[in-house]
Amino acid sequence: MSWPLGLGGAGGLLVGLLAGVAFGFVLERGGLGDPKKLTALFYLEDFTMLQVMFTAIAVAAAGLGALSLLGVVDLTEIAVQPTYLWPQAVGGLILGVGFALGGY
Repeated sequence: MSWPLGLGGAGGLLVGLLAGVAFGFVLERGGLGDPKKLTALFYLEDFTMLQVMFTAIAVAAAGLGALSLLGVVDLTEIAVQPTYLWPQAVGGLILGVGFALGGY
């Protein structure tokens, strides 16, 4: 993947780390780290977290599309890993149980 400022290697990792920390900070400040919100999502009572995550996915997709049109990002350089359904299902189940127990 090409970076706008020629970042690669450690520079690219640093930008990714900073973006992840900023995203986590915004989510926490928005109250999405509240265990009651997590539990309410699993009880199908409060869909705030689901709405925020889908919005984040849509914004990221639109951003990648815009950067591709501007010639900043080459979408052919982005690798999509193959899907392994059963390991992902088991991992999702373990993660979901952990979230539910943490929210409880």
